[in-house]
Amino acid sequence: MAVSSKQSVACRIEGAGPLLIYVPGLDGTGELFFKQSPKLTHSHRVVTFRSREVGQFTYDDLTRDVADLIEDLGESHATVVGESFGGTVALSFALRYPNLLKRLVVINSFPRFRRRNTIRFGSRLARSVPFNLLWPLRRSASSVGLMIDGVAREDRKLFWKAIRTVNSHAYQRRLQLIEQFDIEPQLSEIETPTLFVAGSRDLLVPSVSEARLMASKMPNAKVAVINGAGHACLLGGKVNLDQLLKANNS
Repeated sequence: MAVSSKQSVACRIEGAGPLLIYVPGLDGTGELFFKQSPKLTHSHRVVTFRSREVGQFTYDDLTRDVADLIEDLGESHATVVGESFGGTVALSFALRYPNLLKRLVVINSFPRFRRRNTIRFGSRLARSVPFNLLWPLRRSASSVGLMIDGVAREDRKLFWKAIRTVNSHAYQRRLQLIEQFDIEPQLSEIETPTLFVAGSRDLLVPSVSEARLMASKMPNAKVAVINGAGHACLLGGKVNLDQLLKANNS
């Protein structure tokens, strides 16, 4: 295992083989890939990292951070896995740096958040209410998702520990970026082999319909629907990302 850093990006590297980079969701910690990493490290060099947390960062900044990781690790390309908000970063990365992509994997994400009033309300609430006062609301919402995915007690503890470290400014900024995000008109430009993974019981995002819509607009995309899985599907027992990658490798 090795740990390296560049400016605001710190990464953890495990395993050996082709490079695979996990782009985290709203939590931004990179810690919530712990259920998937062990199996993936048998066939990949798996990189997790903490997303930048200061300043008015943009998708240009976030995608450049991923590009820097690939280049700093001495690779010419990587498989990039993005979950939820991380999926929006991964899709943006595919548009900006197609030459650095070997494969794209997008989990429970979207090209545009269609519940515009909901995301506007959430973004403004996060800016106007002290972050610690939002914790009961965040915990209640997350608890439902963890229950749907059948996340084990010990894994729930790791989840709560990770999201307790979330930076309030970064969380608010990510919500703002989601509010502005819309790459649906550009989807046809993404020619990288892409796998969309969608939980059928995702209560936060209509992941199945979004995945199918995105795949229909892209020339080289597949969809894997995980029956019974929710938004936190990578933490439950219904998703084995290593197997999905192997099964959808052609």
